[in-house]
Amino acid sequence: MSGRVPGAPASGLALYRGRPLRVLHGCYEIAGQGMMLARGLAEHGCEAHSLAYRVDWDGRRPDFIVELDGRTAAGKVAARLGAFRRLLFHFDVYHFHFGTSFFSSPFFREPGTPLSALRPRSPLGELLRQADLALLQAMGKRIVFHFHGCEVRSRKHMLATHRLATCTECDPFCVPREQERVLALAARYAGRVFYSTLDLAESVPRGAHLPLAIEAGRWERAALERPLADFDRRDGVRGPVVIAHAPTHRLIKGTKHVHEAVERLRAEFPKVELRMIERLPWEAMPEFLSQCDILVDQVMMGWYGLLAIEGMAERRAVVAYMRDDLRPQYPDCPVVSAEPATLHAVLRDLVRDPARRAALGESGARFARERHDTRVVGERLLRAYREMLGAGTQGGSRSRAPGAAGGETGAAREHAPGGA
Repeated sequence: MSGRVPGAPASGLALYRGRPLRVLHGCYEIAGQGMMLARGLAEHGCEAHSLAYRVDWDGRRPDFIVELDGRTAAGKVAARLGAFRRLLFHFDVYHFHFGTSFFSSPFFREPGTPLSALRPRSPLGELLRQADLALLQAMGKRIVFHFHGCEVRSRKHMLATHRLATCTECDPFCVPREQERVLALAARYAGRVFYSTLDLAESVPRGAHLPLAIEAGRWERAALERPLADFDRRDGVRGPVVIAHAPTHRLIKGTKHVHEAVERLRAEFPKVELRMIERLPWEAMPEFLSQCDILVDQVMMGWYGLLAIEGMAERRAVVAYMRDDLRPQYPDCPVVSAEPATLHAVLRDLVRDPARRAALGESGARFARERHDTRVVGERLLRAYREMLGAGTQGGSRSRAPGAAGGETGAAREHAPGGA
């Protein structure tokens, strides 16, 4: 089994105990970051893989898939145990995303459900949940927790502290006691804790920022292969201006404000069009963005997300609300800031100025490549691993390849390594 990029030798940075460092990202794919970070590490010679318990609607496929959907409760437990046995001995670093591990999935409530209606788990269920962390630690494995959003974002703090935030208009589905639990687990077991967007810093006090990662070249090629026709005339009057927006969560993204701003624009610019990105497969995204002029990410969160980075890589003008206190950390970021009250004016200026959009696009492609490409972020992550591992004297039992332990259940054997 190899997660190395063909032809990519293991650099000194990637070597651990005389062979490539072995890293597993799991067990939940949030915006494909486990996949992207594993690929970034592989570009530097690590043996890195990603694991998830489902393939979501966007079609992103990690290296190892252990399908849990459609199984009985007992079947899900058996599948998790099979995957854990299969992968327990092989890796040096276990990098868990979104508060998950082998024995836990994300936990949210249905919007509108009061917290008082949520029943606590049984003592046995609570004991077994994420018991894998203690075993991994006892074996000398190194654990990393990586937070991405509402699994840890403190709604109470954000509403009390900031005029605008992800939580401002959200119908809450977060569960504070679950957020506290995963933070406590990170404090107890993790050698490193990361968060992916700067607005999360206040909710993850022990954490460090690790930028979101994309394969920048994939998005750059899409723009070069499908240039916008008659670009200089694309001003909403002589030619079209396509504004893209992806309402993965309409209340968090501020989608209604995007609709309102575009409707106002149409009175002055009849050829302005709003295209919504909803449940579009990941493979189709580069082509879709290549036919858009402006991308509106979110207008309340305070920082930019993955779609904004992909848009920048495709040389598109990108709009998102950027908090004044965060922006100095990335002074070269070309995202144009807008909030609900200013969105119409910001979009109006961009619609009527193709030259400015072109300049922003060039800056954005450079920024995405230099800050967010898998190779750049992978090296940054690898250096953090090296600091965590020290001189390489940490670690547990002798490694063996996944699948060496016999008796895995059929549920885990379907897609996990060695089960093909």
